[in-house]
Amino acid sequence: MTGMAWFVRTVRSGDTHLWSAAWNGYDLIRPVCAPEVEFRAMNRRPMRVCFYDDQRCPLCLRHSTARTPAPRPLTAVSA
Repeated sequence: MTGMAWFVRTVRSGDTHLWSAAWNGYDLIRPVCAPEVEFRAMNRRPMRVCFYDDQRCPLCLRHSTARTPAPRPLTAVSA
């Protein structure tokens, strides 16, 4: 996988899952939390940010935060 992105399955709580950002918009998705399960997403494009916190899958969220490096503090650069 080249990158990860959120994909909508339904609008139920905890039912927005993480999958590859290289998804073509039509193939079935196998979420990182349950790769044996296939489903069609409601959206055709990956979402970089899951809009509703209560819809994010807790298992996928753990995968997302484990792969995302911690933000670096900003430093001032003198000219």
